[in-house]
Amino acid sequence: MAKFNQQLISFLVFSALIFGSGGQLMAMTEAEELEIGKQAHQQILQQYRIYNNQNLQKYVQFVGQKLAAKSSRPHLDYSFLILDSEEVNAFALPGGYIYLTRGLMAYLNSEAELAAVLGHEIGHVAARHAAKQESASEMANLGTKLAAILGALYVPGLNPNVSSDLLGVGSNALLKGYGRDQELEADTLGAEYLVKSSYDTQAMLDVITTLKNQENYEYKLARLEGRAPRIYHGLFATHPSSDKRLQEAVATAGKVVTDDPVYAGNDTYLNLINGLNFGTDVRQGIVIDSNYYHGPLGYAVRFPDSWSVDNKANAVIARNKIDSALIQISYMSADRRLTPKDYMLKRLGLNGLREQQDLTINNLPAHTGQVIVNSPYGRRLARVTVIYFGSRAIILSSATKDSGGINRFDLVFLETARSFRPMSRQERMAAGQQRIRLIRADENTTYKSLAENSPLHNLAEEQLRLLNDDYPVGEIKAGEMVKIVQ
Repeated sequence: MAKFNQQLISFLVFSALIFGSGGQLMAMTEAEELEIGKQAHQQILQQYRIYNNQNLQKYVQFVGQKLAAKSSRPHLDYSFLILDSEEVNAFALPGGYIYLTRGLMAYLNSEAELAAVLGHEIGHVAARHAAKQESASEMANLGTKLAAILGALYVPGLNPNVSSDLLGVGSNALLKGYGRDQELEADTLGAEYLVKSSYDTQAMLDVITTLKNQENYEYKLARLEGRAPRIYHGLFATHPSSDKRLQEAVATAGKVVTDDPVYAGNDTYLNLINGLNFGTDVRQGIVIDSNYYHGPLGYAVRFPDSWSVDNKANAVIARNKIDSALIQISYMSADRRLTPKDYMLKRLGLNGLREQQDLTINNLPAHTGQVIVNSPYGRRLARVTVIYFGSRAIILSSATKDSGGINRFDLVFLETARSFRPMSRQERMAAGQQRIRLIRADENTTYKSLAENSPLHNLAEEQLRLLNDDYPVGEIKAGEMVKIVQ
């Protein structure tokens, strides 16, 4: 149930970057920078899975270290890790901790493009951009805000301190870029590292174009799916590869003369990402056409049509389009000595239940009722349902922004709870992990035919073009290697 947590990463870095007093800014020492990066790195490891592919991890580490050795801070102990996230992103912490997601790697098509992404992030570290963002006064609430970001979930009776505006200090800078000048500097430095490492600097422009196309596609897909777009940061977020200053910077870097031949590494890269997990990690649940499937736990539930679904680390939350109502699914260990009703009373502490009833939902014992709880909207009358499923108590918690809105949505809340079911064999097959696969195209291979046989649901043809650097209207040539999703 995880989603790439932009709020956490932004906050981890920018709430502890500059130390000073009296309103004056004072840049941190390198020792302080290293300590902050070390602490933030541990938080990242606690919050996110590292992608489980040692060959790919070693490959990214190799490419990253080769580039870092050409930077102005080669003495740092750089770390390069792939995060197991579908989000398209890469970022750097102070001190040389650099991360990219498997989601981003799916859209790259060569080692040179991978090097361009890593070089950009190394550029941020080398130029110490993070250490120029915030003041000491904004560091004071680090512990409180970090705890809120990590822990804010709506579980009635258990967690009264629910969501607020958790963006906190410097929330947008890291994931959405440092500003045009610093992003340009990172790209310029990255281009220098590319040429010094025998990669073509054109890869910097190519990857910017690819990720700008991905951004355009993501906006289109997000509108179709009724959710907010998830966008990678960087200069290309607002400036295309045709940006004059960027073109000049890359051209200047490309004039550096080296003795080694230029290396692209297309085949090496593509062979290594063959089998790469694509899309949502099914271990955390997946949404297909309003149905939420949790393969490892073996259950499914149908949310109302057009509601957006936010798949978090230990809960899944669905909201209607105007965010006036939500349904959250979480779970705890069941206590079979208690009925579902007693579980709500004794384990969840939900006193004052009304409009309650025992239920049997797809042969599973359950109890539901309305009760006043602390919700993300404040103190509200909510609908809570507990379903015993194996060794777990599944908790569906539903609330409305309007204090009197429960009557308008209560039937929807109950219908969602009643849709809870063990997954069928067909559902397990449909909700399997999607992966990137390579095929050799023949004269009959087209994006249209590939899309028709793809597990991708929305904009499949455009998605495949994007993965293969043929967006928006390119076509496949016979004999070339093509990325598909299976």
